[in-house]
Amino acid sequence: MQRSAWVWPAAGLLLCSQLSGQAMSLHIEAGGRAADIAAVHAAGGTAYPTSALLAVGALVTPFNGGVSAVLFGDTLSFWIGSPFFLAHSTEQPLAFAVGGDSTGVLLPRQFFTEWLPAAHADRVRYADGTLSVTGPVTFAEPEPQASPRRIVILDPGHGGDDTGKIGPNGLNEKDAALQLSRRIARELENSGYEVHLTRSKDTLIALADRPRLANEWKAGRPAAVFVSVHFNSAATRARAARGFETYFLSAARTEDEQRVADLENAAVRFEDGPSVSLSDEAFILNGLLNDYWVRASNDLAEAVQNGIATVHTGPDRGVKRAGFRVLVGALMPAVLVEAAFISNAAEAKQIANTAFRDRVARAIATAIGRYFDTHEYLWTGGR
Repeated sequence: MQRSAWVWPAAGLLLCSQLSGQAMSLHIEAGGRAADIAAVHAAGGTAYPTSALLAVGALVTPFNGGVSAVLFGDTLSFWIGSPFFLAHSTEQPLAFAVGGDSTGVLLPRQFFTEWLPAAHADRVRYADGTLSVTGPVTFAEPEPQASPRRIVILDPGHGGDDTGKIGPNGLNEKDAALQLSRRIARELENSGYEVHLTRSKDTLIALADRPRLANEWKAGRPAAVFVSVHFNSAATRARAARGFETYFLSAARTEDEQRVADLENAAVRFEDGPSVSLSDEAFILNGLLNDYWVRASNDLAEAVQNGIATVHTGPDRGVKRAGFRVLVGALMPAVLVEAAFISNAAEAKQIANTAFRDRVARAIATAIGRYFDTHEYLWTGGR
């Protein structure tokens, strides 16, 4: 197989070494051929190189950041650093993240010994170190695949009875967030993106329902991001606070990060049903799917923050992290942007200005596009 240029995301690199002996080697019998695939020790456990996919009859195509394989009529896609792969157009879990080094991709042993025999029980059997494939084995050319449609879920903060904060000019955060989100949506749709808004009118959507809706719209497709749009507010004694900041989901490190999280999470009081406390850090950590999404969300937050910095007159308050309910459970890169301080008289006046909202909307849309362009390996490997 001709090797293409491999480009790995730095966070996905895994040191590996060949295991001694044949105890963990995988014996494969398929199409009248037999092969012994030496095991490799990766950070998460025992793994096998892509030669194991070739041995079971897959047509393997490397791409920048991963590998795709056509097997039994389905296309499987694996990405370096991700503990998920795509099969049957849905995300499938792996025992640990796909590894990689200068020689190629390393797949967890569990994929070959558990997932493959379970998913194709009529063709594949694993027992006593041998993976057997019955029936004819052919190497069909994969159907040409276009890059996946880029999907953006925009989440206008607050709504309905939850007005959010109210500026000194009487502007409601819920209205300003919806207006800005609509403008971002228009920019993205004009560029060919598939865009969804968690609310398109003045209605209350439960915080937990917003990432759930995002996952439904994603529908197992890989190229999706979630952006929750808000405007910040400071206490009376700090009305001079200005600027913009972008958050991703993680435990807050500072009092100010926790203050903003508490401010936005307070919207839960408008919802029906019992409230769940966020004081326990475990709740936040349970919402973090894995380090893969944390890193991707951090990168998205940096892209959005840098984009707004090109048009905003206020101070750049940086990328931050905190336990926002609205980001918990989103199976995609997810961020919350505080585009300005509605509590600051000067910035509240700007927020009410159509030209300002248009500039910020274009900057955020452009930043999202730049993120997709520079993180193509997360969903297509730059095919």
